[in-house]
Amino acid sequence: MTDPKNDRAQLALSNLSTGLWRIQELLETLLYQLEVQSVLIETGRSRWLGRSTSDIETVIESLRETELLRAVDATPVCDLLGLPADTPLSEIAKAAPAPWDHVLEEHRVALSNATHELSQLSRTNGEMLEISYRAVQDTLDRFNHAPEGATYTARGSRENARGHHLIDHVG
Repeated sequence: MTDPKNDRAQLALSNLSTGLWRIQELLETLLYQLEVQSVLIETGRSRWLGRSTSDIETVIESLRETELLRAVDATPVCDLLGLPADTPLSEIAKAAPAPWDHVLEEHRVALSNATHELSQLSRTNGEMLEISYRAVQDTLDRFNHAPEGATYTARGSRENARGHHLIDHVG
């Protein structure tokens, strides 16, 4: 005869693991999207940056929704293991019976590695975009006869210098 409590625990742990797999898949998709964005930035293919950013935002929104579902999946596991609902995955893995302790620990390591890699790539892309933006802005300033070494306000925005412009602004 099967133990109903054990069956519930197995189902709850399985649901949690499935949700963690879904998060890993989304993180891999996000990593791919950031790699694509990186290539677009590096090659100067700015035509597709808007679409790339939109794709990234879509994955991030899916991650938010999936994270909420993961929290819902973790609650019954925590209840069955006698843990508070906000227990981190590392502690859930320690308290889980075999083989789930190893499965959850592998999920935790994979998620930790993926978020670290995503953080680095995101930071690099942001820095490259900022450098590209400044290069374009400096080029436009030269076309508009802005003095070399344009200045910035205390808030970090460029000071608008009046003068002769190659391109007249309506306004």
